[in-house]
Amino acid sequence: MSASTSASSMRSLWNRAWTLSPPLAIATVLMVLGAVLTTLGLFLDPRQLVGEPIWLKPTKFYVSLAAYNATVLYFFSFLSEKRRLVRISGNILAAAGALEMVAITLQAARGVRSHFNIASPFDAAIFSTMGIAITVLWVTMIVLAVALLRSRLADRPLAAALRIGFIAAVIGMGLGYFMTNPNAAQLEAMRAGQRVVEAGSHTFGAPDGGPGLPLVGWSTQAGDMRPAHFLGLHAMQVLPILAALLARRRHLSEAQRLASVRATGIAYTGVMLVLAMQALRGQSLIQWDAVGLWALALVVMAALGTAAATLRRPPVSAAVA
Repeated sequence: MSASTSASSMRSLWNRAWTLSPPLAIATVLMVLGAVLTTLGLFLDPRQLVGEPIWLKPTKFYVSLAAYNATVLYFFSFLSEKRRLVRISGNILAAAGALEMVAITLQAARGVRSHFNIASPFDAAIFSTMGIAITVLWVTMIVLAVALLRSRLADRPLAAALRIGFIAAVIGMGLGYFMTNPNAAQLEAMRAGQRVVEAGSHTFGAPDGGPGLPLVGWSTQAGDMRPAHFLGLHAMQVLPILAALLARRRHLSEAQRLASVRATGIAYTGVMLVLAMQALRGQSLIQWDAVGLWALALVVMAALGTAAATLRRPPVSAAVA
């Protein structure tokens, strides 16, 4: 692809994004710029926080929100008849995401945690503001999920991918609220009248900051809700990409593509929920007991059953006839 063709494609994408939601298009660019700047911070700032580079968390969030915003813009293209809903939702999502990232970046620059930090009135206010922003974003996502469920989409496999992906993302974001609840040690300290500097944690069964997987830092010795949270949020990218790849397989019928998307969506959502269950039980990603393995087996059976049921159904035209 030539430079002029690439530039033309980028300009076309930008124009399309701007037409759908100017604030969300701008927010997407800002998230990309934020990811670049905080990545530089990883190399220029040697400070550590809870066992990891201080700019790692902002970088991960900027990248995640850039992908999220771009995906929502893509979803908006299927809701073109609901212009007022798209306009309002785009404004809300852009503002909520920007507010979240300002808070995370500010706290990283100060050398303190953004999440769960209530060490001072200022820190508590920052954490509360982030909670409000994410709640508003989550409610907006629920409204958009309902709109997608009610929309008529001609491509059935893509429609299934969009709907399941968005619903899984809503669930995945909702799992984050488990992390905001004070853990047992924090509750005990609160009842004893002691000064508590944090409320909530990523891990269950051990303090944050212990041994974790490279780069992401997910705990390898206790339950951690971040894997399920992460998996859910990115379902809205994974499943539509799968539908697009299957559409290029000309030898597959629509029923086969639909069965593949639905089965994958069930499996994806099921694994997310099993990971959440494991976290709440204090089981890490590398520690699976019989309960966890049986839960995964049930997910596999549900996915296979979904595929079989989809393939057995008659084509839409035959059913209507």
